Amino acid sequence: MISARTPIAAWAAASATSDRRPGPRVAISMTRLGAMALLFAAVAACGGGDKKEKTTPDKVTGTTDPQSMNDFGDPSNRANPADNGGPNGNPAGGAQSTGRAPGGGDPNELPPGAPGSSAPGPGGPAIDPSGPVVTMPSYDPEPALAKAQVDQHLQVARTALGSPTPDADAALREARLALQIDAASVDAAAMVAFAYYHKKLYDTAELVLDDLFKRAPAKQNANVYYVYGLVYDHTNRPEQAVLSFKKAVELDPNHASALINLGVHQLANTQYAEALATFERLVHQFGRNDAITLTSLGSSYRGHAADFPAGSPDRDDNVRRAEAAYKHALQGNTSYGPAYYNLGLLYLDNDPFPGLSDTLLRLNTAKSYFDQYKNMQGVDMKLYDDRMKDVTKAIKRAEKQLKKSKGSSATPASAPESPAPKAKAGGKKRRGTP
Repeated sequence: MISARTPIAAWAAASATSDRRPGPRVAISMTRLGAMALLFAAVAACGGGDKKEKTTPDKVTGTTDPQSMNDFGDPSNRANPADNGGPNGNPAGGAQSTGRAPGGGDPNELPPGAPGSSAPGPGGPAIDPSGPVVTMPSYDPEPALAKAQVDQHLQVARTALGSPTPDADAALREARLALQIDAASVDAAAMVAFAYYHKKLYDTAELVLDDLFKRAPAKQNANVYYVYGLVYDHTNRPEQAVLSFKKAVELDPNHASALINLGVHQLANTQYAEALATFERLVHQFGRNDAITLTSLGSSYRGHAADFPAGSPDRDDNVRRAEAAYKHALQGNTSYGPAYYNLGLLYLDNDPFPGLSDTLLRLNTAKSYFDQYKNMQGVDMKLYDDRMKDVTKAIKRAEKQLKKSKGSSATPASAPESPAPKAKAGGKKRRGTP
């Protein structure tokens, strides 16, 4: 009998020698196969044979393969799916967080599959960090280029409005094209309002300005105040118009259009000294030599002359300057009626006229300028009729005074009176002539 301690080889030999009883060979073979099976089982139980790969993981040490079972791919960088952010960052009873990335990697390491990461993403190949970086194209123009394009559209719009026959539709179209390039352009939005003003849509222009004025940059834009002033002018709000033009000039001292309109209001409000400073600046600093500006300058001198007593040097100086400005305006535009009209007023109102002592000559000169005004395009016939009544009455008074003066003189009664035409050509200075 083989004991449990019998060596395997002896046990196998004993089995081979002791089995000598006659019997079928098949039974013997099966017995041997069974013994061999038991032998292999024993060897396996004792750890014999070649060393095989382990089938259970080692104890977690904190450094694992990114593709191991511990890498859950959690963007919140938790160690396992049960980690819900409890006390000390370990509510599920696992190891305390060490600040390392899932799977034990560097926390600054990019997640697998991300641009620049060498690790493959789920179901995809690794991305080569040395490969080209894909950048989405920018369809916005460069700021400098956008500004140049906006300025180009606005210049076309200004040209359209500055033509003898302003094209408000073209200006509006160009302003809108500018806004398509830069929706934040205050100047483009102000040009939209300016175009509506030229279309005589004053309410629409004001609505555009009111909406624009809600933005802080609009409150510091001279063009916005300038267009406001124009709208106020044409909707019978002169006080608000003056304030708007003043603010426009304050923000941009070189805003010639706002300065002109401010000067016009100063003239209308008999602020002649202020108007004179405004129009002198326009003519001398900005080189504005158009008939409108020069005529306004002449009217500023004419009004300011009345601030001094008759015959004083200051008064005479302002009268002469006014005459020179009106004539300068007519040199550039012989058809500008207001210059003729204001020359008529200058000669009608200033007695004595510097360098001209003959009253009838002065008054007839005024009358001739009013007659020229009548022949100009855009004449105001009511204004002409009113001034002609004034100058006709003044001429009659002067002739009456002249008669009186002649009647009280030592001239013989038979001497004929000097006819009025000779007085117009230049008569002698007579005593008592007012």
